[in-house]
Amino acid sequence: MNTQPLFNSYLSTKTVSSPAIHSIIIPNGNHQVVIQTDQLMCMEGCGNYTFLYTNDGKRYLVSKTLKSYAAILDDQMFLRVHKSWIINLKYLQEFCEYERSLKLRGGREIAISRRRIREVCEVLTPIVKCA
Repeated sequence: MNTQPLFNSYLSTKTVSSPAIHSIIIPNGNHQVVIQTDQLMCMEGCGNYTFLYTNDGKRYLVSKTLKSYAAILDDQMFLRVHKSWIINLKYLQEFCEYERSLKLRGGREIAISRRRIREVCEVLTPIVKCA
């Protein structure tokens, strides 16, 4: 697959071996689209494919697994909340631990899996409270 990350900065606060990714290139028809990671609102995994949702309402289908994106994206900005979902914390609007749900800007609601609720709460509780 021709999905290649663009490395804009090789400096990382955590480790030297994992550079910060600021944009990714994805194929779209006969051309390729560059998407800045801060424009990615969330990602939905569907088997060996991933839907990328951007802040301008566009959706892109890529033949790459969600796991492969989780490995290259900044874990300070992106959080895996479900087997099928990664969210960008920048677009998080509401978090409700009791209902195990998140709401992103634009109205998209995403369920948090039972297995990941503890990890999600550790990250999100200091940031957002249940609405």
